[in-house]
Formats: sequence, structure tokens, C-alpha cells
Amino acid sequence: MKPSMSLTGEQESHKVAAVFDTEPDARGVAKALQEGTSLTDEQVTVLSPVDRHQGRELEPEDQGIWQTLVRSHVGLGAGGAVTGFIVFLILSALGIGFIAQNAVVAASVLAALGLVLGLLLAGAVTIRPDHTPYLMKAQSALRKGKYVLTVHASSAQQLQEAKSLLDARNVKTVQTI
Repeated sequence: MKPSMSLTGEQESHKVAAVFDTEPDARGVAKALQEGTSLTDEQVTVLSPVDRHQGRELEPEDQGIWQTLVRSHVGLGAGGAVTGFIVFLILSALGIGFIAQNAVVAASVLAALGLVLGLLLAGAVTIRPDHTPYLMKAQSALRKGKYVLTVHASSAQQLQEAKSLLDARNVKTVQTI
């Protein structure tokens, strides 16, 4: 899916983190990822416990988060309102008494209900609950003095390539959706 068509504004919305005890192990796997997959050098990062900007390396797209907020709320809010109006049309066609007798009110209420549900779903998309396990594991490992290899894949195919290589090396990972 093109980034302009997506609900999220991130260019690299698929993320994987792997924890290593030593820096040479992490750098070795990072080099293998860069050479054995379609990932670029910028998409593969090794974080050490002493790095100053760990959060920026784990979630580098601040601008993408704002774009996600706007895109998801506009898209899902409008989609929810349209879905609510379609539900009104279906109920009206079925001849439901309350709907038929109060068409304007029923259409307004169902469209508003759809809008609210769409906006609630957009809020869930914006906070990206799938990123929480990824961030928690990485930050916990860094606090314990370990090294974290992060992969920021721009497609599901790149994510699968990275995951396959890491799985082949028996590296435990945590990923976003």
C-alpha cells in the first residue's frame, strides 16, 4: 500500500527488535541483515545502553505520528459516518417503524454514532498499541545493559525477510503489526 493511501503516516511502520548480550553479536547480525535482505543501512540500527537518543532510534518518525493522527481520524471518522448512514438506509428499507417515522432523526443519530465509533477506532490506530511490547522489551533490555538491534521495515516483505533471518539464527524478537 502506498504511504499516501495508508491510515498511518509512517514510512517504516513495521518494526522488529532483538536483544543481544554483547555488541559484537548485535553488530554481526545487523551486518547479516544488511547484506542478506533488501533492508538498507538506515533501516537497521544497533542501540547500546549508553546511547543518548534511544527513544528516537526506537520510534524515529515523529512527523509520521502526527500524520497518523490526522489521517486515521479523518478517514475512519468519515467512514464511520457513512457506515452509520448505510445502516440507516438498510433499516429504512426493512421498514423498521421507528426509523420510518423519524427518518431525519434516525439518519442523524446513526450517522453520528458511526462517526463516534470511527473516531474511537482512529484513536486506537493512533496510539499504536502494537508498538507497546516492542518498546517495552527494547527499553527494558537497554536498562539491563544489553544491546538492541532494531529493524524499521518499510513493507511486510522486508519485515518477513528480517524475521526469517533472525529466526534462522535463533534470535528472539518482538515486532509490531
